[in-house]
Amino acid sequence: MIKKIYLMLKTIFIYILYKIKYKQRIKIMLLNSIKGKIKIELEKQSFLNIGKFIMIKGPVYLNCLKGGHMIIGNNVFFNHNCSITCADKIVIGDNCMFANNLVIVDHDHIIIDNEIKQDIESSSVCIGDNVWCGANVTITKGVTIGNGAVIGANSVVTKDVMPHTIVAGVPAMEIKKTCMNI
Repeated sequence: MIKKIYLMLKTIFIYILYKIKYKQRIKIMLLNSIKGKIKIELEKQSFLNIGKFIMIKGPVYLNCLKGGHMIIGNNVFFNHNCSITCADKIVIGDNCMFANNLVIVDHDHIIIDNEIKQDIESSSVCIGDNVWCGANVTITKGVTIGNGAVIGANSVVTKDVMPHTIVAGVPAMEIKKTCMNI
């Protein structure tokens, strides 16, 4: 019972801290379960919307660069060491589960004449409802993952994933279709 009260107080503290720090640029529900560390950074003109009942084992890092918009749906679970960095737009649907060491980025540095420039190019990432990502998954810019898709452990997703499809590998490729609604 003491542990539940501690977690509730911790969640309320995190809610108040980020609402004070970012005011109208963050929308976060009070009803969440934050067991581990969460770090949120919003640069100017960026926005973060977190739905109802996000569960975080932590640490989880949510970073919106200038002008970035991140939307996380309801009933989303993040395991240990997940990192999401948004320069354009990242949308995560409802009822998604992310295993440990997830990385989602919607941008890359520009390379000209084999030289990495400081400027970036970005393209939005959209993850549908009921998506499950295994451990050590990386999702790159411009990717759409359909509802009910499963991303196997250690995969790098560089292309769209159709709904109810299992993909795995580097780069991730279709393994099979599934009719399951997870």
